Amino acid sequence: MSPNRLSFLALVGVLALASCESDFDPTAPAGSTPYVVCVLNPKDSAQYVRVQRSYICRENAYIYSSVSDSLYYKPEDINVFLARFDTLDGAMMEDPIQLYPSNDWPKDSGDFSSEGHYLFKTTEPIFADFDYELSIYFPSEDKRITSRIQPLGSWNIQHAFYTEERKTRYSWYHVEDIDYFTDLTPNHHQQLTRFLFIEMSQYDTVKKYVEYYYNYDSFGTLDDNFEEQAFFGDDFLLRFIQREIPELPNVRRIAKGVDFMIQIPDSNLVVARSVDDPNSKFMYKPDFNNIKNGGVGLFASQYKLTVFGKALRRDELDSISMGKYTKHLNFADSRGNFHEGK
Repeated sequence: MSPNRLSFLALVGVLALASCESDFDPTAPAGSTPYVVCVLNPKDSAQYVRVQRSYICRENAYIYSSVSDSLYYKPEDINVFLARFDTLDGAMMEDPIQLYPSNDWPKDSGDFSSEGHYLFKTTEPIFADFDYELSIYFPSEDKRITSRIQPLGSWNIQHAFYTEERKTRYSWYHVEDIDYFTDLTPNHHQQLTRFLFIEMSQYDTVKKYVEYYYNYDSFGTLDDNFEEQAFFGDDFLLRFIQREIPELPNVRRIAKGVDFMIQIPDSNLVVARSVDDPNSKFMYKPDFNNIKNGGVGLFASQYKLTVFGKALRRDELDSISMGKYTKHLNFADSRGNFHEGK
């Protein structure tokens, strides 16, 4: 071995020993790593991002679980953005969308702290024709973690309210054209029903919906009688609307229709769920992570594919407007008249 070679190996050994003698503690809570979860859905009216701390501690993790500072960043300490990019030339399409703290979804009961529990939210529409980059910036560290995906789907929430042509018969309805990597048979996916309406007050006009998950055996045939079958049974739709939509004074509403949908995951979400499945056949459990530059977590997309967008018949509109369950919600009847709950 040459003297130069020997000197080089000695230098490497000295550097290695020096690094071992540093004060770095990999189990210290102060060395936390940002943990991020965001699942975009163009058909939803809002998008949410969860950002938390993750770290390995020497003690029992439950010691830290009741302390919110060990789980959550202070809202003023992080900035969360979504940026849209052209898929052809990679150019940013507009200024990034900033997401703001939201308490829309309170934490369920449990051992982990509920204090400081919040999400970041935006109501900007998502367009599946573009790439989206999630970016989280930590000013105190001058650190930015990112991830980029193309959302799954073809339509968004705006299309569902203003462009989609719902039909009264299934055979007349043109199902969305979507390039999906596996089977789209409705019975193979989570099924849901969405009732869409517009709410008008003296201050604003807002597009809203309520939805519920339910498995319809009728999805197996999908014939012309699909929309005539008793999906709701015993006025279920009317009673569901009554339960989910509050009575508000000086508010008028217009029913837009009912969408029968299936929820489908993108490839990122499929892999993440497979890895996290306790019944998976992995010899060892790998970690799924598509957050870059020092973060961990999941940035993915799922989509609510409309199998049949049902237009409401005149009698159905009148039942919603004047029926015993929903007349106090002040929906317009089939002629466009409001009855002010009478």
